[in-house]
Amino acid sequence: MFRPTGPGKVEIDPMFSGSGMLKALLYNFDFDDFDKRKFRPLKTEHQKFLAERVVPLLEHNHGFVWMTGSASRIGTNDWNMETSMVRVGTVQAYLLDHGVEGSQIEPNAIGEEEAQTHALDDERDRAVRLWVMPKLRTDPRPPKKVPPRPKISQKFRIAMVTAISAAHASRLAKFMRLKLGGGPLVDFAVFTVWDTTNNIACMYAYVGLGLGVGLPSLPSGSVTTHGPWNDFTTEKPMAVGQFGRWSRFTTAGVGSHSVNWITIETPRGIDNVYERIDTGVTYGVGMSSSIGDFIRATQPERFSGP
Repeated sequence: MFRPTGPGKVEIDPMFSGSGMLKALLYNFDFDDFDKRKFRPLKTEHQKFLAERVVPLLEHNHGFVWMTGSASRIGTNDWNMETSMVRVGTVQAYLLDHGVEGSQIEPNAIGEEEAQTHALDDERDRAVRLWVMPKLRTDPRPPKKVPPRPKISQKFRIAMVTAISAAHASRLAKFMRLKLGGGPLVDFAVFTVWDTTNNIACMYAYVGLGLGVGLPSLPSGSVTTHGPWNDFTTEKPMAVGQFGRWSRFTTAGVGSHSVNWITIETPRGIDNVYERIDTGVTYGVGMSSSIGDFIRATQPERFSGP
């Protein structure tokens, strides 16, 4: 029999922090007899939380969300399983109605499997628990199991790379073959970004369009060999795999010296990285500037330096 239980409640896990990440419990769902004649929307408090805290992390296909519906021990096992399925389904429907793609959502229901044992009914058992984590557009559907929280840091190093292993070369091949529209200069570069706190790194491919000038007898712009590591920090903690999408690279070189600046987009709420970096020995004379994509080419891997 349907019985209202008061306002919806939300609990956020403060330990599950980081850019684009969230872990929360939406609880105190009503008892429900699944009356198909009357649609019962999410409680106002749950709708407000989803609209303000969850949808912004998932919009534009920027995140994955895992959801698990649960029930208290009142009722039969089958009834409680159906209850938990309805709860998670209602949250999923709300997200779909607000622009989240189905491929971003991994729903689950557990009935009374993890219900509290101190009482037949606990408002925290009538709930949907959710986890949100960042993703790239190229990532496949989320796995069934919720992965561990990505490691985050504010301390990183970046280096331009020319010596690439066979395994990494195969992953970068699709970027090397990328066809771009017209423009007098096409930049392609490979960088490694190293999280020095957790000793993990990602390889990124930069592909950009721009303009270059140089001496008539030499190519516009410059060509740089493998460069040294450059330390930089981010405004707030983030994961090493969250850099990218938009970037700008500017370089000026004469003989064996070059001056370079790179801008890399960071997740919403964190100022973009803008750094002068040393990229190594330069061949050629001139300068160039381009704007393009800073694309993650590998998953985070264990790395403790060269």
